[in-house]
Amino acid sequence: MSVLLGDREAKVQAFDLSGQPLSAAKRVETGRGGSAAILDSCLAAASSHLNSRDAIPVQLVATGVALDEDAPDLEWPEYFGGRPVVVDSVLGAVATAEALSRTPRPQNMLFLDVGKTIDCAVLVHGRTLGVLRTSKGAFGHTPVKGTSAKSTSVPACACGITNCLQAIAGEEAIIASLSSDSKDEPDAISDAVRRADAAAVSVLRQAGRDIGDTLLGSIHLLRPDVITVRTRWLGATDLLLAGLKEAVYAGGAPAVTENLVLASSRNRSPATGIALRAMDAGLAVEPVNRLLSAAPGLSGQQICRPAPRKSTDHQRTHLLTGPR
Repeated sequence: MSVLLGDREAKVQAFDLSGQPLSAAKRVETGRGGSAAILDSCLAAASSHLNSRDAIPVQLVATGVALDEDAPDLEWPEYFGGRPVVVDSVLGAVATAEALSRTPRPQNMLFLDVGKTIDCAVLVHGRTLGVLRTSKGAFGHTPVKGTSAKSTSVPACACGITNCLQAIAGEEAIIASLSSDSKDEPDAISDAVRRADAAAVSVLRQAGRDIGDTLLGSIHLLRPDVITVRTRWLGATDLLLAGLKEAVYAGGAPAVTENLVLASSRNRSPATGIALRAMDAGLAVEPVNRLLSAAPGLSGQQICRPAPRKSTDHQRTHLLTGPR
């Protein structure tokens, strides 16, 4: 089960062991209460939704919770209903889905999210480092000491750093650099890119260079296989990538960058990413032993539905092993 948790509501979705959704996302009002109350509400919604479908025996393997930046600050249980609970940020969940969608699957990956804030999810050995929700946009508040920062009048960021990456390469800085007739449009950057505005092309490539220069230390330390870039500005990703490649390949040691892939994001779903993370935890040896000894059902109890066409043992084995 995946739970995308915001301030007052969650989106709940059930997945099978091949990573395919068994249901559409269902909205659940979480209101007040601790993490156990929220998970109980989500579990009830998932159970109700699955009970309304055709007969399939269901066994909860694990729960993945992806936290939006406005999600309540709660202590999340390690297990729920005797099943593992995996918690990550929405950005970390998207990065996981991105990594799992690539062949060969990268072990170490940096996932850049560039927009109003600039953030970076870090995957090491296929796992995101920490829950990033409490540090939203933290990467964007790294000081930049490149030529661009020194030669340009950069306003102080709200974080207190003058040469902050976000103040130099974030959305507000890019819009401020556009021609005057473009700045007031709702999607100013996307519209400027669509018109091939020379100022937009130049500033987006420079933003890519500044981001690349800031990443160089992390690249040499973590040796990522892939760096991916996501942005909401239509058509802008290629321009950011061009500047990013220029900075990384020119400034990085060849032994580190010769096999490094820099690419645009495939825009995968955070629900899929956190569900697959949870599945991985749920299919470890100890959780599987618990699963096989428990009664079927999302909550550990039998969910009432018409008798299945195949035996329960056969269906349970199929759920654990996936389609052949």
